[in-house]
Amino acid sequence: MKNTKHLAIMLMALGVHNIGAEAREQKKLVQDNKPVNILVLLTDDQRWDALGYAGNRIVKTPNLDKLASQGTYFKNAFVTTPICCASRASILTGQFARKNGVYDFSHPIKLESTYPAILRNSGYYTGFIGKWGTMETNAEYFKESADLFDYWGGSMGQSNYWHERDCNYVLNNGTTQKHNFQCNCPADKRGVSGEGIRIGHDNMKDPVHQDTYVIPHKVKQFFEQRDENKPFCLSISFKAPHGPWSDYDPKYQDNFEGIPMTIAESVNLEDALSRPDFLRISLNGGENEIKKIKTKDELNGPLQRSMREYYRLITGMDNAVGQIINELKKNGEYENTIIIFLADNGHFMDEHGFNGKWLMYDESIRVPFFVFDPRNPKRKSMSKEMVLNIDVAPTVLDIAGVPIPETMQGKSLLPLLKDPTQKFRSEIFVEHHFIAWKGEKHIERSECLRTKEWKYIRYIDQQGADSEELYNLLTDPLELKDLSEDTDSKERLRELRGRYETYFDKE
Repeated sequence: MKNTKHLAIMLMALGVHNIGAEAREQKKLVQDNKPVNILVLLTDDQRWDALGYAGNRIVKTPNLDKLASQGTYFKNAFVTTPICCASRASILTGQFARKNGVYDFSHPIKLESTYPAILRNSGYYTGFIGKWGTMETNAEYFKESADLFDYWGGSMGQSNYWHERDCNYVLNNGTTQKHNFQCNCPADKRGVSGEGIRIGHDNMKDPVHQDTYVIPHKVKQFFEQRDENKPFCLSISFKAPHGPWSDYDPKYQDNFEGIPMTIAESVNLEDALSRPDFLRISLNGGENEIKKIKTKDELNGPLQRSMREYYRLITGMDNAVGQIINELKKNGEYENTIIIFLADNGHFMDEHGFNGKWLMYDESIRVPFFVFDPRNPKRKSMSKEMVLNIDVAPTVLDIAGVPIPETMQGKSLLPLLKDPTQKFRSEIFVEHHFIAWKGEKHIERSECLRTKEWKYIRYIDQQGADSEELYNLLTDPLELKDLSEDTDSKERLRELRGRYETYFDKE
């Protein structure tokens, strides 16, 4: 029985038979007293500025832009760890990595501490679709994760962009077949098959795209099987725009072709060569990034080509969001579903000579983030306060009217949704402790304390002058001038170093 039928019965019981002012008032009364649904949309490696509403005039994101323009947009949103596995764990638990224990791909999330587990125990029908991202190759753990939800459409590994239409992962119904989730797609041209990290759709007879087909298909499955007597919380994790960037849906092949990409001023050779050697030889740096900087203005150069592919993936994801919105409307749930959108971390486009994420610069830790509440469609607002990925879990629980556990370190965003001008937090802490490889092409461990005006960075495994960086974000928002050895900034350095070293003392 659909919600419109429920509504008609309730209105008749209230003595309302004619559509008019009284009926509309009664409809509003019913909606106001109905538990709200929650939809959490998460993208992978999307920079804060890779969104039309954020001021990007090239990328095409009309569906997200519409939601952002009618909701509360957070201009200064950050993650507490700029790597997918740890960030996802922090989103689900509302905790820093140092507390939930998920620094890398081999540590599990304590499933009972997540917002889906708490909501399910509180009467919500819960679902998950897309990239799960932690302990990504452990099938037994994935079965435990699947059992956390009423509907499970989670994918193992790094998730893949292409599947056969009759792939086991695509076809399983997410409920009675929850444990039968593994992909059985044929090998790509390199010989990688199934849940391995595949590229392209060679050897597939009828390929379908993860973001533009599979996720919307599973959203439809979710609505076909859910318990309509319960409010729902559906968490959707897109693959886009994570690499391989060449795996965009071919329908977007011509998008952005021949259009010069906007390259940041921080993509310059002088700045790249000034960075410490341990960063330049890390997985973030290397000669390939230097070559891309040297050819940054070439329309068909590697940097501009990569940015076009990155934007094509984002446009495909935005199209999927449009399909999901249509599914909400089709099921009569759009007007009663709060939508939370954010990314798991940012991504460099050769700023400072870097690619990837993992470091403490804003290109890596800053993300797009907004909350859309259709019950207040005219409440367009923008908050400049600093918000974090760990704020998602307490916000979801607060929206649902469920008590927030004291173990959650994030803060509910509901006060900012009501008044975006009020003060929220004065500083944030970001950490990256993932240990991967040694020597060249390693990932450097680092942490930072960021205020609205300043950023202090500490490289955990370094000593001496190269172990710290300091930036004045008001005069140097691109983080080009390190002031850690500037005489006039010594007092500021000592102050921020002290606050950084004692940040968790109150825990």
